[in-house]
Amino acid sequence: MKSSRSEEPREEIWLAKGKLGPIRDTENKIEVRPLTIFIGKQGTGKSLLSQLLYFFHNLPYLVRYYDTLAQVRNGEILEVQELVRRILDDLRSRDRAFGVFADNSATIKYRVDGKTLGFNLQSNNRRAYVHKELTETIAAIRTGNPISPPGIALFVPAERIIYSHVRGPSAWEFLAVPRPLTLFADAMELAGDTFNRNWLEGQPDTLEGRRIYQWIWKYLGGEIVRSGDRWKWKFSAEREQKLIDIDMASSGQRANWPLLVLSEALFSWRQEGKIHQPFYLHIEEPEIHLHPAAQVVIVKLLAYLVNQGFRVVVTTHSSTVLYALNNLLVASDLGEYQEPNLPNPAVRLARGSVGAYLFQADGSIRSLIDEETRLISEAEMVEVDEVLDIQLNRLEFLRANPPEDMDVEM
Repeated sequence: MKSSRSEEPREEIWLAKGKLGPIRDTENKIEVRPLTIFIGKQGTGKSLLSQLLYFFHNLPYLVRYYDTLAQVRNGEILEVQELVRRILDDLRSRDRAFGVFADNSATIKYRVDGKTLGFNLQSNNRRAYVHKELTETIAAIRTGNPISPPGIALFVPAERIIYSHVRGPSAWEFLAVPRPLTLFADAMELAGDTFNRNWLEGQPDTLEGRRIYQWIWKYLGGEIVRSGDRWKWKFSAEREQKLIDIDMASSGQRANWPLLVLSEALFSWRQEGKIHQPFYLHIEEPEIHLHPAAQVVIVKLLAYLVNQGFRVVVTTHSSTVLYALNNLLVASDLGEYQEPNLPNPAVRLARGSVGAYLFQADGSIRSLIDEETRLISEAEMVEVDEVLDIQLNRLEFLRANPPEDMDVEM
């Protein structure tokens, strides 16, 4: 099943007024595609915008979730302004207000299906002032049917490696980590239940999940198994199968096995009716601790999810991700033609299904997509390489040509 842009409702998010953290761009709207990439140096606002987009994507679940928290803990019914403020605050920290990112004030807007939702953040009182249409949407959510975990969207944070070390819900509350991380941990436990209940010898109970199982795990050098309520890492050593606690696996394995398990579980949950389309995955830095060849495989996994109807938003520092995506876009021109070294048709992406945006140090955001070819522009990718590699290039130059006044042994 290939994504077709004509089937997708137009979806946009933008900073309509003011400044928000490092983001200064009030002119350009971010058009969200089935697979949307935010790339740039650290501290340019990629994760900030992805978190705001997650807020809108998962709004029905988050509203019911926070309403339940308020009623259970304090027996209170939150006003809309306070509800939105609590959700936004918890996106980044349990102890800090999201409003601190506003430079005096900032207006965020999100549009889908012709409906525009938004709010204004004030830095002086840390409040969120909710616009009329968003207020009406939240009122409708509150009177609608409840939504079961894992909701409508999952945020897979860069801190996901922590999950391999922390066990039990009480530990997560003690750490007071951002709410998306605790909801991610809840989803991983739900995946563990699915693993124990439905997956014979660790193999998913859907054709799509088994395809991922048979294709991806070898690139991580082992596979995950569920033993009771614990995750274990299984690998081969000297022709023997060995089992170790997941926190003893390598950093690349600890950081990325959750993404593979979730990808397999999504198909089981869809089959069981736990989730419906569209379902969104927000993934921070899928390249963490991975060799470039493994990064390419992860990109193919994300493309496979998109072609199976899921929606993916990625933040990354890796130009490898962009080059891999462009190959999948070009490969879609080949139809079903196959050769051993070409991308499988199942992971080829239709032109128009990918959006790529460069977040720049001056606070601006620029599309990397060539409007005519609907590919990621080669010239833009070269510039991204330069932006990301300028420090490394300078370091390599200084290492090879140390200044006379640099008192360092080489």
